[in-house]
Amino acid sequence: MSAYTSIENKVHKLSNGQLVDTALLEQEIKKICHYVQDVTITVKDEKYLTAIIFPNRKLFSNPDYQKTPEEGCFCPRNLNEIGKCLSGCMNTMNLGLLPGYAKINSAVIINTALSVEDGTLTPALGVIDDNVIRKYKDHLDNLYGGKIQVKEEVFNMQFN
Repeated sequence: MSAYTSIENKVHKLSNGQLVDTALLEQEIKKICHYVQDVTITVKDEKYLTAIIFPNRKLFSNPDYQKTPEEGCFCPRNLNEIGKCLSGCMNTMNLGLLPGYAKINSAVIINTALSVEDGTLTPALGVIDDNVIRKYKDHLDNLYGGKIQVKEEVFNMQFN
């Protein structure tokens, strides 16, 4: 059974002793792709950093043409397009910007929105990481070989 850890204080000590500031990782992901609405980073088995990503779905039908490809993903129209773009951006981030111990091993983009009503956002619209991890645990398990049926449209990513 896999254990996923929420990182409430946003700094986590991995099993190798390294400290990782997941708030910085979340900010980097949002910076490389303005189509990302929310991100939660979790740690699997105290070793593997995993991102749960939620796109800004409004931009799929109303793209922001003020952004250029150099500023992130450029006008994806659906989850598959944002997934392909973000896969490349995150590989670049892992290889060039992050120390090896802080790289993200896998990610899932879930085509849904977080909300106050479902308990994944605070009234001030902050992400409640524990609730996100609990709600989307099946998606996390599927990243690591699970075969659990999920109702949301997803795009899974693995990084070397």
